[in-house]
Amino acid sequence: MKKLLLTSLLGIGTLALAGCDNYPYKEKIQGIYDWDNQTGDKAICMVITDITQSMYPYTIKYIDGADLPFTYETRRAHFNHRTNKSLHFFSGLGFFSEELVGEEQGKPLYRYELTDLGKQYVKWAFGATNFCFGRIVVDSIDRKRDWINRLGGIKVRDVYITYHVENIPDWVKNSEAYERFRYPKEITTGGPLHGIHYFDVLRGGKLRSRWGVNGTYQK
Repeated sequence: MKKLLLTSLLGIGTLALAGCDNYPYKEKIQGIYDWDNQTGDKAICMVITDITQSMYPYTIKYIDGADLPFTYETRRAHFNHRTNKSLHFFSGLGFFSEELVGEEQGKPLYRYELTDLGKQYVKWAFGATNFCFGRIVVDSIDRKRDWINRLGGIKVRDVYITYHVENIPDWVKNSEAYERFRYPKEITTGGPLHGIHYFDVLRGGKLRSRWGVNGTYQK
């Protein structure tokens, strides 16, 4: 399946930071990521399903059309089918309990509830159930580039960084999880990754954090 990368906004992004040629980008960017991820285990998230917290315990349903090609008309059936598969997969990892509660159209109906393990990793955001992990560690600043955002005329500074992810749980290394979400392989090994942290350049050369490399992967 196609991977959709959504770069999440940083909670500290409204703080103005002084900018100059010898600005300590590495320390400031690291501080932003750590502030946004104070537990050290929620930097990167996988969108499991669009089920919100109030919808649990959740009983699956079946929608006709999941076996047909993906079109505008069949999209709800396909998305629902993905939800059912994701819940079953993560129940196998111990994140959900799975209880058989009946049948529909001759197919089994299962009810899912978060386990204590699932609650350790869950993050309620984007109107969805997300399982998150890791801490981003900025290793180096590679280069910088300024450009003008045509929507509003704001000057933006791209800061290219090399980083790695620590606190990687074993379930992220699961081969089926990787096949589902297609995150960079280096995430599972702690190897070097390359990304961009974006700043708005304000009056007087001050910098305001816009967003960075903490990301969300959707199946």
